[in-house]
Amino acid sequence: MNNKCNLDNLLTAHRANTHIKATKKIHFLGVRGFDVYNISSEFVFEGERYIAGRVEKRDSEISTVRFFKRIGTDIYEATREVIENLQDPFVEIIDGKLLVGGTQIHPDTTGKITSWRTVFYQGTSFRDLRIIIEAPLKMKDVRVAKGNHYYMMSRPQGGDAKWGKIGFDSTDALYHITTEFIQKAPLLDDLFGDECWGGANQVHVLKNGMIGVLGHVARMSQGDIRHYYGMTFALDPISRKRTPMKIICERSDFEQGAAKRLDLIDVVFVGGLVRNHDGTATLYTGLSDAEAHYAIIEDPFVEYEELNT
Repeated sequence: MNNKCNLDNLLTAHRANTHIKATKKIHFLGVRGFDVYNISSEFVFEGERYIAGRVEKRDSEISTVRFFKRIGTDIYEATREVIENLQDPFVEIIDGKLLVGGTQIHPDTTGKITSWRTVFYQGTSFRDLRIIIEAPLKMKDVRVAKGNHYYMMSRPQGGDAKWGKIGFDSTDALYHITTEFIQKAPLLDDLFGDECWGGANQVHVLKNGMIGVLGHVARMSQGDIRHYYGMTFALDPISRKRTPMKIICERSDFEQGAAKRLDLIDVVFVGGLVRNHDGTATLYTGLSDAEAHYAIIEDPFVEYEELNT
């Protein structure tokens, strides 16, 4: 496949045939005075339903990740479990253990973030999480999933990766996913054009063996205004052939809300997706770096599972 993204065409297709059925804001208790956004998808652990969320003050990017337990419809309450200096969490259950990731930040004494990287924690509970994987410095949006192999998506920047492209590789053991392994992952260099960038936010192993990627594609407009959109595509992990990318959501698909800054008004961060097995899926999002919402959408991975690999 060699059709680099044309965002205007992708957005026109999405707006002409949106598959979003409903959206709702999520409410978080126990963090008064702080925003919760860029959340994980809901996950079940030890019989309870949780969301991990990025928690910070409106005027700061020095964040923690907290785990929130569901206590009612669209209502989650903060637990005591906190990971300091972590942004944009994601959670998977792999090999019977929690695999919690996010962007680890390194602020200096003045509070300025000087470096960052994706890290993965693993443990049998929230309290015994330990770092097992570190991405190269200044690399966000590394993701891992397990099927017949362990699949890894990276997102380097600079050089051939330009503003940010997705790399992909696989291995037969989780401990093989080292900093060097992530750094050397071959790029899917036909996915993004020079005017945009993107990354993977979650990886699903589909029933036909393909890899379903939930991610984002973004661009900048005049005045350094950021525009982020949720997207999906599917990848054959053996041939590395992929389907065309499609937009599944944009900020205007959700109800109006707060924004951290004016340049972030048009940002939707797709944290994760739960497939509902009835032809729909629940998409968990952060909006404008200030709020968390979800959408009930037509399952975007169904069409990929109907393909012959």
